[in-house]
Amino acid sequence: MTDSRIDVNAADDASGKDSEQMRRFRRWFLRDQDHSVEWRKEAREDYAFVAGEQWDPKDVAALKEASRPVITFNRVDPLVRSVVGEQINNAQEVRYIPREAGDVTANEYLTSAAEWFRDECDAPDEESDAFWDDAVCGMGWTETRLNDDDPDEPMPIIDRIDPLEMFWDCDARKRNLTDSRRFWRVRTMPIESARKMFSDASDIDLDADWARDDTIGIDVKDDRDKRYEFDRGIGDSDEIDDDRSVTIVHIEWWEHESYYKVAVSPQIAMVLEGVKPDGTIEMSVEEFKGIEKRLQELAGGMPIKSVRLERKVHQRAFLGRKVLKQGPSPCPTHFSFNCMTGFRDRNRGTWYGLVRSMKDPQRWANKWLSQTLHIMNVNAKGGVMMEQSAVENRRQFEESFAKPQDITWVPDGTLSNPMGARIQPKPAATFPQGFYQLMTFAISSIRDVNGINLEMLGMREADQPASLEYQRRQAGVAILAQLFSAMRRYHRDQGKVLLYFIQHRLSPTQLVRIIGENGQKQYAPLAVVQAVKGASAKYDIIVDEGPTSPNQKERVWALVQPFF
Repeated sequence: MTDSRIDVNAADDASGKDSEQMRRFRRWFLRDQDHSVEWRKEAREDYAFVAGEQWDPKDVAALKEASRPVITFNRVDPLVRSVVGEQINNAQEVRYIPREAGDVTANEYLTSAAEWFRDECDAPDEESDAFWDDAVCGMGWTETRLNDDDPDEPMPIIDRIDPLEMFWDCDARKRNLTDSRRFWRVRTMPIESARKMFSDASDIDLDADWARDDTIGIDVKDDRDKRYEFDRGIGDSDEIDDDRSVTIVHIEWWEHESYYKVAVSPQIAMVLEGVKPDGTIEMSVEEFKGIEKRLQELAGGMPIKSVRLERKVHQRAFLGRKVLKQGPSPCPTHFSFNCMTGFRDRNRGTWYGLVRSMKDPQRWANKWLSQTLHIMNVNAKGGVMMEQSAVENRRQFEESFAKPQDITWVPDGTLSNPMGARIQPKPAATFPQGFYQLMTFAISSIRDVNGINLEMLGMREADQPASLEYQRRQAGVAILAQLFSAMRRYHRDQGKVLLYFIQHRLSPTQLVRIIGENGQKQYAPLAVVQAVKGASAKYDIIVDEGPTSPNQKERVWALVQPFF
């Protein structure tokens, strides 16, 4: 951690004082950042292992100095890709079930509209990338937001986020961080992009250098002194690099807010806006205090039935060296950031993926392969023991002896008397007993530590029935069920955010693709979807296996095959 981030109350802005809100944000961030320091270091190593960078730099330097081979047979990457392939082939779909009395069926208009929005923004690809992150380092992240390029017809966007850009509540312990009170995204971007986002802020205020995380691995040019002088008309503008990058912090958090739920008569409901069908209206504390007397007058002096309740209100802010922008979150009931978690590390309070357990077997396999090749190389050249006066030209002997095609000349009588030879070959080196078994054990352990069997990889060469092959492959998937369960839970949380956008944030005139009553796909205004149950209707989020997944196709074919 750099010195600029140690003192929470340090004065960094132009006036020399931070606001109380900014100091609170810094306190939160430093706690959350310290919580994930070790996880971030390990995550970078996990990504390196998948990319084939599996040797310690010190070991590489020692091997190169000894002219020994550095061998890497990357077996981690195919295993991770096989698990992610299972997720891609077994796609899941989100259906919206209305909450109403009696028998209910999925709202096909709303479900097909949500699926169309997801297809338009390539959400399945982004979520598969996030699942890959989850399998590698234990956390995968996406952000659901509105694309404001066209203000008249905004479109939902689902983007995968680099896990090393994200920070979370240090006290969160539930899967997918559903109990987290805040999320952070520390993003490095060109200063031109930051200027467009916050046109009212000065350049010196756009850089949140206090939140810069060295474990992200991005080299950011630090020229704060020059920018400080230039913003005040002291420095030369030619010295300022407009191609530099700055750090922007995006925080979303929730806090409790008191409000009143008021029961009103039909006569009062006619003059008030926002009255629900059950005859109640929700007001903030200030609104209720200001209108309470008026409501009593309209009710003929009768007391107003009301109850004071608590609710969560989601807020967001963008931070540089000061608060650049603050306001309500795009979705008032859920975070726009959604996380999927891997396996729980209870002692650290963090999460890990598949790579953690595969690193040691992969390291040992690489080292044993390197050692094997070194022994073979040494044995191929051989070696001799000889007396100092055995040959006249030592240099010629040394250069020609290691070359099989060259002739090495020795004095007469040296080779004719083996018992008294002045030149004797070195004893041939042999592999230690059990060396191959240890190397084979290390290679097979890379796969075994995660329970990924050969059937999942499609590499089983045994002559076995297809049904047994399928059962063993499903058994391997069952061991990894926690990853797929996290993906299902992610779909439920993300589906709630997308539902809110469809009901409240998108233009009613926007054309969306839906499935009509005759089962045919057609385009209709979004108002048709919003009017089916009303914009305030509540829905349950159901996550099912997609109809195009191979498993679903196999089950359907197994049902209909006897009829053919």
